[in-house]
Amino acid sequence: MTDPLLSVRDLVSGYGATRVLQGIDLDVHQGAVVALIGRNGVGKTTTLRTILGTVTPTSGSVTFDGQDVTTLSAERTAQAGIALVPEERRIFPGLTVRENVRIGRLGGRRDADKPTVDDVVDEFENLRRHRDSRGSSLSGGEQQMLAIARALVAAPELLMLDEPTEGLAPTIVQQVRRKIAELNREGSTVLLVEQNVGVALDVADYVYILAKGRVVHEGTAASVAENDAVLDRYLGVSTVE
Repeated sequence: MTDPLLSVRDLVSGYGATRVLQGIDLDVHQGAVVALIGRNGVGKTTTLRTILGTVTPTSGSVTFDGQDVTTLSAERTAQAGIALVPEERRIFPGLTVRENVRIGRLGGRRDADKPTVDDVVDEFENLRRHRDSRGSSLSGGEQQMLAIARALVAAPELLMLDEPTEGLAPTIVQQVRRKIAELNREGSTVLLVEQNVGVALDVADYVYILAKGRVVHEGTAASVAENDAVLDRYLGVSTVE
């Protein structure tokens, strides 16, 4: 097996005196979708933030594409090829769809041929129709698609998504699920934090379950979906729809 694109080893981090991650190990291979799942407050978002560099780890290591990025700033990590779509989306409500996406093109990898703003917008049916609309006029689902588009225009090698379906109507959740699967088929490597267990297990190749800042179970998505005891113990669900 080839070396993973992203390798996290014994990662410990948190906020001030509060230690959230207690020693996380995980790998993401090129072309895969890897999901981090678990109950609220177990360290999923902190894991993504620490990988990106907005949270500084106390110990452990993060290796990306053969480079140690453990202590890099978020800007430098983005230049290395990692993009994060945050849970809050953080779009600019007063800017148009195209202007929001253009901002994403200013950062990210320096050694890559980045797609044009219009090329990325055209990949999203909902955005294509509203390319000159302001962010404040978009629905929640459209805002989520816009946040993903803004990350993609920077041509990342690894796309990290934090709770992309949170707060969305069921029909929009399925649109987001299909978009993640489509991006992966087109070559995107994805690290996904998702509270919707069904979505996570549907789109992921491999799954890590977190509890109290540690990985307590891992396996293929198919094996996790079939393990009722693990689903009940760590996620509070007995079956996955």
